[in-house]
Amino acid sequence: MYSTHVRSVPAIRFLEEGSHNVKMKPLISREDGARKTAMHELIIGKGGYSTMHRHEWDHQLVVTEGHGIVILDGKKIPLRPGVVFLVQSNEMHQFLQRGKGPLHFLTVTPL
Repeated sequence: MYSTHVRSVPAIRFLEEGSHNVKMKPLISREDGARKTAMHELIIGKGGYSTMHRHEWDHQLVVTEGHGIVILDGKKIPLRPGVVFLVQSNEMHQFLQRGKGPLHFLTVTPL
């Protein structure tokens, strides 16, 4: 078993090329004993965004704080606390922060 608190995990700079003002907290990973999936908190600061990208795996997301939009296969979907969504494999997507505070969301991805 593994347990921690989101606040105790340090945020690291998200180094994906083309992203701006994004940090990540690795909440659960292989190093913590996970065998199939990992969980991260992404934090997109004021004016920040991820690069437009796609990958070969699905991932589930839940917005926990802040406001933004996700561009998902050309459609703009508003993000606010409580929004849950699925990005399926090979869907082009990008996250953008909007509003006064940072956009926070949790994501589950395969290892």
